[in-house]
Amino acid sequence: MKNKCCFILLSVLMLSTSMLSAQNIGTANTSNEDLMGWFRDARFGMFIHFGASTSEDFLEEGLNKTERYEKSVKNFNPVDFDAKEWVRIAKDAGMKYIVFTTKHHDGFCKWDSKLTDWDVMDATPFKRDIVGELAEACKEAGIELGFYYSIADWHHPEYDATYSNRRGFHFNPNPDADITKYMEFMYGQIKELCENYQPKLFWFDGSAGFRNPNKKRLLGQQEMVDLLNSYGAISNSRLGDDDSLEYVNYLSMGDNMTPSGNIGVDFESAQTMNDNWHFKKGDDNWKSAKTMLGKLIDIAGNGGNYLLNVGPNSKGVIPEASQLRLKIMGEWLQKNGKAIYGTIAGPYPYELNWGAITQRIEAGVTTLYLNVVDWPKDGNFELYGLNNSIEKASLLANGNVLSHNSEFNLAAGTNILSIKVPKTAPDPYVSVIALQLKGHPIMDQAFLQQQDGTVILDAFRSTIHDEEFVANKPQRPLDQRIFTVLKKEKGIMPTRGMTVGLDKKGQALRWDFRILSPGKYKVAIISSVKEEYSWKTDGSMRVTVAEESVENKLTEKERYNNERMATEMKCSVAVLGTINMKTVGMKTLILEVTSDFTNTTPNIISVQLLPVD
Repeated sequence: MKNKCCFILLSVLMLSTSMLSAQNIGTANTSNEDLMGWFRDARFGMFIHFGASTSEDFLEEGLNKTERYEKSVKNFNPVDFDAKEWVRIAKDAGMKYIVFTTKHHDGFCKWDSKLTDWDVMDATPFKRDIVGELAEACKEAGIELGFYYSIADWHHPEYDATYSNRRGFHFNPNPDADITKYMEFMYGQIKELCENYQPKLFWFDGSAGFRNPNKKRLLGQQEMVDLLNSYGAISNSRLGDDDSLEYVNYLSMGDNMTPSGNIGVDFESAQTMNDNWHFKKGDDNWKSAKTMLGKLIDIAGNGGNYLLNVGPNSKGVIPEASQLRLKIMGEWLQKNGKAIYGTIAGPYPYELNWGAITQRIEAGVTTLYLNVVDWPKDGNFELYGLNNSIEKASLLANGNVLSHNSEFNLAAGTNILSIKVPKTAPDPYVSVIALQLKGHPIMDQAFLQQQDGTVILDAFRSTIHDEEFVANKPQRPLDQRIFTVLKKEKGIMPTRGMTVGLDKKGQALRWDFRILSPGKYKVAIISSVKEEYSWKTDGSMRVTVAEESVENKLTEKERYNNERMATEMKCSVAVLGTINMKTVGMKTLILEVTSDFTNTTPNIISVQLLPVD
């Protein structure tokens, strides 16, 4: 293995050097800021999953997985494929870039690769360069183009099955496979795609088989990113699960995953419209346009990009259900695009259950966009914690000026901005209030009570109290920079889906928060569970706040969809009891394990205080 590692790293370095000199275009020293500018401005893109698994042959009974792929590629013939139509749909939806699956895990290439015959020109009756036609259509329309490229390759004879992202799966495992030879092939294809089509982004996937540090070296992360950047392209973090962005340009969240606040890095959230990435007949579990617009403003409000997937059918046509939803989103963006494109994350770092805030700073003038999903029915919108003078408040879509008043709540220690708004929401999906401020926004950075009285304390932003001190370990899960891949360390660690697992007596999480309304509150513990999972916990937890404590077992009271995760993930609600907070102002809440959990480890999403009417 040592010799193989040295060989591939040397090969990678030689490839990178030759490509840099061949380009000679002065981009080798391009800064990350220059490379990322278009990406940060875009905020909304189209993901396209299209390939062998869209074929009707892929569903044929009596064939194993290998036979299905082989037959599907042999008969791949999307006769109605029209690159310009795909691009038109994306542009009308307000999307600024497209990411296309050039090569998925099956290894089937949708361009005329000179390095393999397992491509659309040599292995199918279609014999058209799909990537080339899409690149030309994007160029004509002024839309940036990115390429999904799977590191895993179940077809290539030199791809050692022990590196597979599916438990050693390979169509035809080769006991003499040499992974270093496959890496030479992969780097050659990346060079081919860069030189032939000039993409702006590479969306790597399938590197789960390289998570062992000794295997990860084979990816040559630094060399690959240097190579891509020299061509003016950026890389996502799935090039070796680089969540900390040590090498790559931006973070790819887990599939269908949305962070519940500003995580402080450039990120992208790739999500499906229904339950599948590739087209699958009968999958009619479509998300509504309102849900997807809610995700768009949520992701933009946290400083990220929303990459929304479509799966064209075997004829190459984007389903009508996808087109209808994208049309609605495009119409909303025509009126409210200023609240999305070119904006940065809002000044409040945590979750807002009424919507999201984005902001734009131009010529010294700051505009906050309050993207409101839950419109107030009483005609009064309140924003807590903003300490700037408001020069103007208006509805973004029509410019109507709104009256407003700001008062400091001395007891609670925070400012309350009240805005008079129409009692009927101006937009059926998301209505936007534009606030022009004096100076840069100054906003309370504490957890604040929500407009409806709820307090939401995000576990990923808690302060950790381990059973015993762990040297050099960050106290907050957020500071550990682990977003999508599990890591085993001492003490309390983040778990999948940006949750925190607690199961041993003495473990605890702590939050400071500001409350504006005294009264009784139910104490709810929200955990993440799979849909089919039977919730059985034998341990207990205690919450202490405002000199009161409640302790109980985590008995599930209800379960609902986890909108920040994949479809099969649910939120499980357990109510520990009720507390009475008699005063307003800053409070401290501590969640601690009082008896061990042996059946399962609760993965905590949040602690919520729910007002009792």
